[in-house]
Order: sequence, then C-alpha cells, then structure tokens
Amino acid sequence: MGTQLTHESELEDLRRENAILRETLDTLDGTVVVYDAERRYVLGNRAYHDHFPHLPPDSVLAGELFEQVLARSIAAGSVVDPQAVSDPAGFIARRIREMEAAGTAPREIYDPRSKNWFLLLSKLTPGGSRVTLRVNIDEQKRLQRELEVARNGAEAANRAKSLFLANMGHELRTPLNAIINFARLIAENVHGRTGDARYTEYAQNIHESGAHLLGMIEELLDLASAEAGRLSLATQTVNLRSTIHSVCRLMRPAAETARVTLLQDVPSDLPAVVGDATRLRQILFNLLSNAIKFSGQDATVCVSAAVAEDGRLLVKVTDTGPGIPGEDLQRLMQPFERGVAEMNRRVPGTGLGLPLVRHLVQLHGGELKLESAEGAGTIASFVLPADRVIGPRV
Repeated sequence: MGTQLTHESELEDLRRENAILRETLDTLDGTVVVYDAERRYVLGNRAYHDHFPHLPPDSVLAGELFEQVLARSIAAGSVVDPQAVSDPAGFIARRIREMEAAGTAPREIYDPRSKNWFLLLSKLTPGGSRVTLRVNIDEQKRLQRELEVARNGAEAANRAKSLFLANMGHELRTPLNAIINFARLIAENVHGRTGDARYTEYAQNIHESGAHLLGMIEELLDLASAEAGRLSLATQTVNLRSTIHSVCRLMRPAAETARVTLLQDVPSDLPAVVGDATRLRQILFNLLSNAIKFSGQDATVCVSAAVAEDGRLLVKVTDTGPGIPGEDLQRLMQPFERGVAEMNRRVPGTGLGLPLVRHLVQLHGGELKLESAEGAGTIASFVLPADRVIGPRV
C-alpha cells in the first residue's frame, strides 16, 4: 500500500512539473519546438502552433519524424523556400542535414507572408534532443536600419565637412600669405621707412598674427586630409635623436619666455626609424608646445626616448604642470575640444593639435597616449612599432 502511494505521489509531482514546464513554454513570445535524438517530435509551445496553424496538436504530432512534420507544412503551402515546391525531397534532405549538424549557428530568416524577420536558435540538450527557438526580431531590424541610415548620414556629413575645410583652407591660405609677406616688407622697411615707429610695430603685429593664423589653417588642412584618408607619409630613414635635439633647440626660446625648464633624456645610441621626418617633427613640436604652454611657470618639461624590450620605440613628453582632470582627458583627443583649465586661463589654441598628432602617429602604425591627473603633471607619449626601428643611429 505504501509503495503504491509513493508511486502516485511521484506521478503527481511529474504531472505538476510538466504542467509548470508547459505553462512556462506557452508564455514565451517566441516559438519553441523540441525533437528527440531520433528526430521524433516531442512538443511545441502555444506560439509554435499559432505560427503554424496547419499542424495538429501535440497529442497527434508526438512521435512523428521531423521529415513527416515538414511534409505536412509543405503540403499546406506554408514553407516559403522555393526548393520546397520544386524539389520537396531535396529540400527535406537538406533540412535534415541542417538539423543534425552539431553547433548550428543562429540565423536570420525573412517570412514574406507575414513580412517579419525571425532569429532561429537551435541547441542540443545533453541527451541529444534538439530545441529550436524562433524569435521575432523586427524591432532589432528596424533599429539596425535606422542606425545604418544614421551612420551613412554621419559619414556623408563628415566627408562634406572635410571637403569644406580643405577647400576653405586653400582659399584662405593664398590671401593670408600675401598679408604676411606685405606685413614683413613694411616691418623691415624694405622700401624705406614708414615715418612713424608705431607703423613698424603694427606691421610686426600683423605679421605675427598672420603667421599664427596660417599655422592654424595648415593644422586644419592636415586634420581634414587625415580624416578623409588623403594624408600620406614620405618615408625615409630618420635620425630621431637629432630630430628631438633640433625641435628642443627651436622650442627653447618659448620655454624660457614661459619660465619652463626644458630637458632631454635621449640615449646616444637611439636607433634610427623609418618614417616621415616632417611629420615626426610636427608631432614633437605639437607635444612640446602643449607641454610648455600648459605646464605653467617654474615647471619642468622633459623629452625622453628609448627602445622597449619588445623592440618598439617609445617617446615621452613629461611635464610637472598642474595636470589634466580625468573628465578632460578623452575630450582632448577630439577636434576643437579644449580642457576647462585651458579655457579658464585663456590659453590660445584651436583644439586641433592632439587629434592631428594622433592621426600622424597612427599613420606611422603607432599609438598616442595621454596620461594625467589633476595636480600630478602630464605624460604625452607615442610609440612606433618595432618594424620601423632600423638599428644603430645614423
């Protein structure tokens, strides 16, 4: 008697678990169908039968082979694949191969009748049964299309911006060069004195302002060319140690005016590199100029270079200035962005220097890195790949 009660209790537990499982499957929005290891139908949830209304209930389908269930769908005309009509046997054989393939990847399908997109996911259970889930992904597809349209629009706008900047830059460069040259002629009294010393001073101001504006325009043109993929390198063997010395020598007057100590830590055996000498000088000028401008009086700026253990060449510009707040670090890598402290101090600039440097470093196959913290100074570094390092210094 006790054994019978135990069996009845176990059966009741199984019925309850099955009812919970069925209820759970029926609440899912996606269709679920299960076949056993011999390809025999086990069950389908409510959404499955709603999607395939021509199929009889599970009580009838249970035990039918996959190909038999598929034949029902072909006969009902519910299969959208053209092969199901032209070659039913070949279609069924292909679907069986797909079903039995282990680790079937998720795939997207379009149903032209309902005009819906679905994602099919099939997984094998430890016992060998296959569970297939079909989920409506119309909303994801709609978002995908919107993102694609937005991306294409952004890319078109970016190309138009780069073209506009390039064209405007070229248009501005010619008259600006004329202003600079005529201002120089007046300031130097090439054709005789101007009469009043103030005119000479004004001419010098015009010349300096024009040269500064021309530099910004050149920077803007370079950045526009880099973003449009039109900036290329004139590669050659570059004595990087000599380049660093040369740039530091030219920047020393600016450092002295700013009351900044400029140091170098470059080994005498620093190897040469393959790169664009002009662009490498431009990188160093930008990084040093930033460090001198923003580190403040009595700060120290040091340029160092060394070959790392992995063969890459690392160049660092380190300063002991006030540092950069964390929220500004990433913004400074974007065109026209400037740090809050920089704007508060009214330091002149366009915010193009670092983005341009990053493009130039990337053209050399390298990487630019900016490390800083408020009150802890700044390290601007770039690394050149090992295949650009060519051995002993030239």
